[in-house]
Amino acid sequence: MQVKNSPGNENPIDKYAPYMFAVICVIVLLIIRSALFYHEWGDYTYFYQHWLAEFREMTFIEGLGTVVGNYNPPHMYIYNILSRINFPELILLKLTSIIFDFLIAFFVMKIVSLKTDNINMRIAAFVLTLAIPTMILNGSMWAQCDSIYSAFAVGSIYFALSKRSKLAYIFIGIAFSFKMQSLFILPIFPVFIITKKIRFRDCYLFFVVYIAAILPAVLAGMSVGTIFSTYFDQVGTFSSLNMNIANIWRFVGNVSYDNFVIAGLGITTLIVLGLLYFTWVNRERLVSNIDFIRLAYLFAVIIPFTLPKMHDRYYFLADVLSLVVFLFDKRRWYVPVVSIFCSYLAYAWFLMGGIEIFDYRLGALALLAIILVVLRDYVISLRADTDSAVTDNNE
Repeated sequence: MQVKNSPGNENPIDKYAPYMFAVICVIVLLIIRSALFYHEWGDYTYFYQHWLAEFREMTFIEGLGTVVGNYNPPHMYIYNILSRINFPELILLKLTSIIFDFLIAFFVMKIVSLKTDNINMRIAAFVLTLAIPTMILNGSMWAQCDSIYSAFAVGSIYFALSKRSKLAYIFIGIAFSFKMQSLFILPIFPVFIITKKIRFRDCYLFFVVYIAAILPAVLAGMSVGTIFSTYFDQVGTFSSLNMNIANIWRFVGNVSYDNFVIAGLGITTLIVLGLLYFTWVNRERLVSNIDFIRLAYLFAVIIPFTLPKMHDRYYFLADVLSLVVFLFDKRRWYVPVVSIFCSYLAYAWFLMGGIEIFDYRLGALALLAIILVVLRDYVISLRADTDSAVTDNNE
């Protein structure tokens, strides 16, 4: 007869092994990131270091009210602060992104904790998130900042799934104040509302947070019109139809964006509205967290997949959510593999000096196949019996 260990007699190695494994993995991932710290790329050389130099020539208050670069005020607050620190600025930029890498991993772990109490699963979620190749390259090598808005966007999903309405609005408001790409998952918020995950009456917090985020810049002298124009300036900076991303516009070629703006916006709007309408019709059956995750991923990947003028890194949020899809549905291990690889194509092109390691059109077709797989799972799940959906949610 096998005797089970009581909690008091539990082997310390068994108890602490998951945490030891996590610490070792985190150390290895930090070493990998640190090995990339001194790589300089065009965005830093031509933009970031000059922005930091401009801030250093001003007082902190002057920096708050001065337009430097083409990012939103909250992001420039960070640059303003970093410019005052006596430390290698390139490393400071990369360390900032790494901090938010960890915040993303934390919220992915928290989302997975809604499915299971298994400590091994939660640690796996944390470590796998930090190991996403595009995440490592984005901050530690390229010195980009997509982890900042993504951390708050993923946090907003967690708080919505946890029915913490106010925090969900606050976090998506912070995400939007940093970067417009947070709009890629904004369509899921009406779904959270109609399924009573969050309350509509709390939506004012989104606007309160945004106003609070830009208020320091306004008080320091920056006009509101200038702040709002930042969003439009970002859209109008480049005229190319496809900015090195594997999406449907790769098949059209490098033609004028203006000829396709209506078509691109129309296609994207129809798909998003179609998903929302299908969800509305079947809202009573939307009870499983995996279906919310699938829908969030679909929005995060379909919008940059169908919109023209999308940039290299615009699948960053989809990369994270593709991993969460797998963590909730082990059958779909290939979803993050293909999704992240297709996202990586743009990184490889930039970081390898314009070398196309894989045909972008094939990448777009592969990503389309993944979108259709996840969409099929979503449709089948919502068309299934409610009892089955509830069972799936409680696995």
